Parts: sequence; C-alpha cells; structure tokens
Amino acid sequence: MKDHLIQDLETFLRQEDFGTNWDGAYQDVIPTIQRFFATNGFETRLLNEADSPSGDTELVASKDSITVRVPWAEDGNGRSVVHLHSIQIARSASNPT
Repeated sequence: MKDHLIQDLETFLRQEDFGTNWDGAYQDVIPTIQRFFATNGFETRLLNEADSPSGDTELVASKDSITVRVPWAEDGNGRSVVHLHSIQIARSASNPT
C-alpha cells in the first residue's frame, strides 16, 4: 500500500511540475499534497514538531480507518524537504456501531 501511495503521489507531483526535488515543502509541495489527499476524500491537518510523534513537522491525512503521515524537515542547507519514502501509513480498528 505504501509503495502504491508513494507512486501515486510522485505521479501527481510530476503532473504539477514538481519533478523529483521537492524542497520548499511548506510553501509549495505540502499544499499540493494536501490537494492530492482532499481529491481522494481525505481530511488533512498539519502537526508541528512538538505535537508530532516523529519529531518532524507533518501533514496528517485521515480517511475512514487509514491515517497517513507525511513528515518534512530541513536539510543541511536550511531548506524544508519532503521525503516521500518516510511516509507512514497506519490502519486503526474500526469501531462497530
């Protein structure tokens, strides 16, 4: 599932003229990734480093019992960079009602 999601995100970002170097995360890439998830029925929110389990700023996308975390951090040059392969996907047990 993770590899398929990463492939879909990479395809979407390339269609949006992002190529393969996704720096300037907060200004450019994160809003585009939010749009990708919204188009696919996910609700999104941003978590700062202090509230994030990874210790990085994260975009969190949730739909039904799936939660996707897309972290980003600064590289050695001080640019914010998204590393798609660090995405985490979690499934939660659904509550029967």
